[in-house]
Amino acid sequence: MKNFTSRLVSDMNWPSKLMTQNGLVLDFSKPPEYNGLHGTMTPEDAFVSSALMCLATTFETYASKMRLNVTNYESEGTGTVDRVDGVVKFSEIRVKVRITIPLETKKASIQKAIDRARETCLVTASMNTSIDYDVQIITNKNEQ
Repeated sequence: MKNFTSRLVSDMNWPSKLMTQNGLVLDFSKPPEYNGLHGTMTPEDAFVSSALMCLATTFETYASKMRLNVTNYESEGTGTVDRVDGVVKFSEIRVKVRITIPLETKKASIQKAIDRARETCLVTASMNTSIDYDVQIITNKNEQ
């Protein structure tokens, strides 16, 4: 078992501070849509971003174990907030992933690694939200 601890300090004025056990300190607020500040982390940003970060780090773990070369990895996530069964919550996260690989790397192996990452990502496995993935694997023809 592992524990991860964060600490929040706020006087209920924005921005406030969030400190993680990993040493990150950042400003956060409500989103501008809810009378918060632009340019700070929001709980909504953190929720969607945590899905992206977990998928990327889990994919990197599998790709590394499989000794796969990856030229570039990019992802974008969009979370949809809606009323579901009388509760306003994230009803869905759409994740677009674009993985660029050199010619010698097999697309099927990359697909296997990203599929394993989707299945075992700790954060998304903990979410009670539908997650839709759109994965593109592109061969970088400019590499020798």
